[in-house]
Amino acid sequence: MKKVEIVVTNEKEGLARITSYPYRPDKKRYEVPLYKVYVKNLETQKTHEFKAIRFGVKRTKLKAAHVVGLQDNQEYTLQWSYITTMREMAWRVYSGFFIHRGPANPLAGFGSIGCVEICGVGEWERFNTLIKQITKCSSEEEVSLNKLAKVIYKKATRPILKLIP
Repeated sequence: MKKVEIVVTNEKEGLARITSYPYRPDKKRYEVPLYKVYVKNLETQKTHEFKAIRFGVKRTKLKAAHVVGLQDNQEYTLQWSYITTMREMAWRVYSGFFIHRGPANPLAGFGSIGCVEICGVGEWERFNTLIKQITKCSSEEEVSLNKLAKVIYKKATRPILKLIP
């Protein structure tokens, strides 16, 4: 078995339109950048690029909309875990922060609260397949149990809250 590194960069690559979460009055949309995410084979140093939503918009009935997400340099070992908001399995970074399936179309108004959301048609499946191939594991659970997947967040400035008219 081999280790794999996921790098969440500060390199912007396009835009996403999202709704706030968990409270979405009138499904107002906000614009946030897409960021490059790399899956890196540590043995060969080869990287595979993905696009992801990194920052989301949190809003509750009592608190106004504001941008959320991990912005500092930090590293974590990923765990394959159930994410209740998505009702499926995903990579837990820590606590309520995950790397999970994002929208097929990042302009479609996906609800986002600061997780890293892998965007594009079939990209979540490609992301997980690469992790299994690089680690030589047969399942995400095996990767998780053997602590083979590490995520590195590069420092990024949270974007300004931008409501789309």
